[in-house]
Amino acid sequence: MGAEGDDRQLRASDGDRDEVARILQDAVGEGRITLDELAERLDLAYRARTYAELDPLTADLPVKGVAPPAPMPAASPDPGAPVSAEPATPAVIRATAGLVVRRGNWRVPERIEVSNPYGDTRLDFTEAHLLANVVDVVLHGPWGQTKIVLPNHATAVATVDTSWFGSFYSAVPDAPAPPAPHFRITGNIKGGALRVRYRRRVDDWMGSGSWGRWSDA
Repeated sequence: MGAEGDDRQLRASDGDRDEVARILQDAVGEGRITLDELAERLDLAYRARTYAELDPLTADLPVKGVAPPAPMPAASPDPGAPVSAEPATPAVIRATAGLVVRRGNWRVPERIEVSNPYGDTRLDFTEAHLLANVVDVVLHGPWGQTKIVLPNHATAVATVDTSWFGSFYSAVPDAPAPPAPHFRITGNIKGGALRVRYRRRVDDWMGSGSWGRWSDA
């Protein structure tokens, strides 16, 4: 087996799987594959471990699949170079057509990434331990329902893809108002729905089960 074949056996990253998912989402939007094919391929994509397992999922589409990283040449450390700070580790939550719920006193870093296509995602930040005053929330929830509940006085700005009859509604201000927490929400909600609001008394009475019945009002 040649070097290229060996490269295809390298382990794929979460970013590689997300890129394949994006390609598949575009393909269904262009009518190249059906929704059933999309669901089947997304499931295989998020279970893939190597580039060789990801390749067939986009082989019949007019796009280039993900490529393994090019080897980096070895470099001698420069003692005079400044030492850069390590980036904060994001919280990553992944599911497919499942129920994802985070509530109560959970730790939230400055970036959280949630992928749950076709699923129901519920993120309640009202009692969460926020490690940063500005939190980036990256969503991948096409054809699903995503509901976000923020602490009182928090603000949120959202830039999400709601094409293919997707919808977005927010009942909170979008302009930052320090020292209140600010949330920046981005991602893909094609064909799905995203709702952002503050906690309401009915949530305390009925628990997270009431989330499925909240209205835009």
